[in-house]
Amino acid sequence: MEKIVFCIVGLLILSGCVTTEEIKEIEIQQLRERISYLEDQLKQKEEENLILKRELEERGAELEKKEVELEERVVVKMPDAKQIQAALKNAGFYDGEIDGVIGPKTREAIRKFQERNDLSVDGAVGSQTWEKLKEYFNH
Repeated sequence: MEKIVFCIVGLLILSGCVTTEEIKEIEIQQLRERISYLEDQLKQKEEENLILKRELEERGAELEKKEVELEERVVVKMPDAKQIQAALKNAGFYDGEIDGVIGPKTREAIRKFQERNDLSVDGAVGSQTWEKLKEYFNH
């Protein structure tokens, strides 16, 4: 479009039909049209940015919600041997030394605890056993 206008302006100048003042007016009009076009482009980009910003905020809110859901899940942290022995001792099932070794005495204490608490008796502290046994850990 600009090329056509410049060609027309050029022809008018060569033919002597256009004054310098008219040339300036034509150039000003072309600049106004260009500014208007750029303003439209800017407005369109601003609208696109708003849409993207909203999407980003929505996704951020979704991520925060998922984070909260993950935090709310109950995670059973499994104990180490000393914690098991201490809890068994506090519960009255273990009278040995708290040495961090799950030996025969500790296993027997675990079995007795499981039996008394209607748990599967296997001599190992799984999540269900620890769920009941951890109550005695800090006594």
